[in-house]
Amino acid sequence: MKLVTTSNLKDGMVLASNVYSLDDQLVLKKGTVLDDNAIKRIKSFSVYNVFIEEEKKPAQKTFESEPSQYDLNLTHSERVKRSPEFALFKADIEKNASALRNKMQYIVNSDVPVNVDSLIDPVLNLFEEAGGTVGIFDMLNNLHVYSDAVYMHSLNVALIGNTIARWMKLKENEIELVTAAGLLHDIGKTLMPEELLNKTQPLTEYEEKIMRTHVTKGYDILKDQNIDDHIKNAVIMHHERVDGSGYPFKLSGNKIDDIAKIIMVADVYDEMTSLRTYKKPMCAFKVIEAFEYEGFRKYDPDVLMTFLSHIVNTFIANRVRLSNGLEGDIVFINPDHLSKPLIKVKEKYIDLYQIKDVTIEEVI
Repeated sequence: MKLVTTSNLKDGMVLASNVYSLDDQLVLKKGTVLDDNAIKRIKSFSVYNVFIEEEKKPAQKTFESEPSQYDLNLTHSERVKRSPEFALFKADIEKNASALRNKMQYIVNSDVPVNVDSLIDPVLNLFEEAGGTVGIFDMLNNLHVYSDAVYMHSLNVALIGNTIARWMKLKENEIELVTAAGLLHDIGKTLMPEELLNKTQPLTEYEEKIMRTHVTKGYDILKDQNIDDHIKNAVIMHHERVDGSGYPFKLSGNKIDDIAKIIMVADVYDEMTSLRTYKKPMCAFKVIEAFEYEGFRKYDPDVLMTFLSHIVNTFIANRVRLSNGLEGDIVFINPDHLSKPLIKVKEKYIDLYQIKDVTIEEVI
């Protein structure tokens, strides 16, 4: 089967799996042969990607026409990375990261008003280009090796925050606020010493203290701008935690802005799953496990539960490498233990919740 964006669906294609809406309504069943009405129905539920059965090609007599064993064994991640959609997305997000660098530095060094609409337009275009809430993590999950500590990270947080806001069914203006807050949440890092941003070792306690000032410096940059207060709050509050363990003010519960509560989850997920000069990216399922273990104490439960329950489903059909060295495909998500899915390894199934000493090491 292959993943196809709804804009590329055609009559005669066959669904390889059930199609569900964002609120888990069954839209169409596996095996449905698509026609114009079926395609319109999928689009009406804001589904951006679906799995389609591969077309069966007639047998060919010539060796050259046979698909190679390598091609037949491509993982979902490898297929994504080889797709023209991924190549386009990668090129565009890198171009937009460079443009964001220029825009942030311009905001910091001039008195020109911040145009939020102009700022978020490229992010909304990237979101649509990736295929919306379904396709965006296919792109981002395979881009972590290209991430940087400020500008690419800010784009990623804007895209992840945008997606969480849509999963939470927020209003369009609220989704735009989350997107803008994601872009600007680390603007204070433009005033941080380059040697700290690019350090190849973990920061010392003194360096960490300096780095933490990026939230207040970021707020100072934007405080006199004529932009929504939610955006300013997210800049200074995205390192707060609902249990009062964050910084800079150790705010808790309802004292933290609702937009900031979304940005903090998006920020932590991207930071932990991205490559940095001082660390390797963490496997997404280890991040999900950490969120399950202590996340509901530190993060807003509605935001975190919405994020976790949706993001795990973006890994269905992905191949993973397990801690015991075996490789298999994710076929079922355990709703009570999201970081412990059911894995199909050849003709056998491994339930990671039942086998406690085996974990997912890498999505491949």
